[in-house]
Amino acid sequence: MSLLSVRDLETYFYTYDGTVKAVDGIDLDIDYKKVMGLVGESGSGKSVTALSILRLISSPPGDIKNGEIVYKGKDILKLSEDEMRKIRGKEISMIFQEPRSSLNPVLTSGEQIAEMLFYHDEEIRSCRDKRSRERMVIDRTYKILEDIGVSDPDRISKSYPHELSGGLCQRVMIAMAMICNPSLLIADEPTTSLDVTIQAQILDIMKDLVQKFGSSILIITHNLGIVAELCNDVAVMYAGCIVEKGDVVKIFDDPSHPYTIGLMNAIPYLEKDFDKKRLETIPGAVPSLINPPEGCRFHPRCVHAMDICKRRMPPNVEISKDHSIACWIYC
Repeated sequence: MSLLSVRDLETYFYTYDGTVKAVDGIDLDIDYKKVMGLVGESGSGKSVTALSILRLISSPPGDIKNGEIVYKGKDILKLSEDEMRKIRGKEISMIFQEPRSSLNPVLTSGEQIAEMLFYHDEEIRSCRDKRSRERMVIDRTYKILEDIGVSDPDRISKSYPHELSGGLCQRVMIAMAMICNPSLLIADEPTTSLDVTIQAQILDIMKDLVQKFGSSILIITHNLGIVAELCNDVAVMYAGCIVEKGDVVKIFDDPSHPYTIGLMNAIPYLEKDFDKKRLETIPGAVPSLINPPEGCRFHPRCVHAMDICKRRMPPNVEISKDHSIACWIYC
C-alpha cells in the first residue's frame, strides 16, 4: 500500500476570464520511505497539486472539484477541518517556495519552530510545569537544528528571518517541517534562489531525512538534475496532466513521452565538443489552462502529433513495470 495515493484529482480556479483547470484528473502514488519527484514547466500545476494534498486551496477562487487523496487509508478530502489541522504539520509537512517570505518576519526562528511543538506534540501540550515545558521545547528545537546541519542553533533560534541568509532560512523551514517527524514531507522548489553550494547541502539534508526519520518526500522542481540526484520515482506534469511517470532510472535512461524527451534534450551537458552542439528546444508555449487544447494537451507542440491526438485525451498505458505514459504513440 502506498503512503499517499492521489486519484483523478481536479483542482480548478474560477476567474473573470474563465475556469482555470490547474490540475485536471491526475493520478499519483508516493510509497513509504521513497522520494517522488514532480517535474514540469512553470504553470503546469505542480504547486497546486501540493496545496491540494494539504487542502490549502483558497476558496474562492479555488476548488477541489473531484478526486481522492488517500493518506494511510483515509481520504483527506472527506476529513473535517479540525481533523485536517491535526494532519498538517504533524503527519504531512510542507516546505514552501521562497523561505524568507514564507517565514513570519516578527517572530524569531526558534519561536516559529516551537509553535509546531506547542500545537502538535502531546507530551509538551500536557506538561503543566511551565519551566519544564519550555526546557523541552528548547531542547527539541536545538536538536532538530543540529540534525539539519546548523552549527550554532542558539544564535539561529534567536534570530529573525531578515538576519539570516537564504540557506539558513531554508534550514529553518526544514526544521519547522520535520520537528514533529512527519510521514510525508512536501518540498516545493526547495533549492530555488540558492547558490550551488547551498543547494548541494540542502539536498544532502533531505537525503538524511529519509534515512534518519524514515519520511517520504514529494519534491516539486523543474530541475532534472535534482530529480536524478535525489528521487526514486518521477512524474512529469504538463498543463495540469501527468504525461509520464515511473522509476527515475528508467525514465532518465529511456524517456518515452515527446514532452519528457524534449525536457531531457534541453539539459546542457559538459562534453568536450559541447560548443559544437546546439541545445534542443520545445517549440511553442504552454497552453492557457482556461482554454486548453482538445485531446492531448501537448499536441500543438509535438512533432509526432497524429489526428487522434487532436481529438481525444490519451489514456495512461503501462509500457513496462514501474513506467507508464499517456501518449497515443504507445496505445
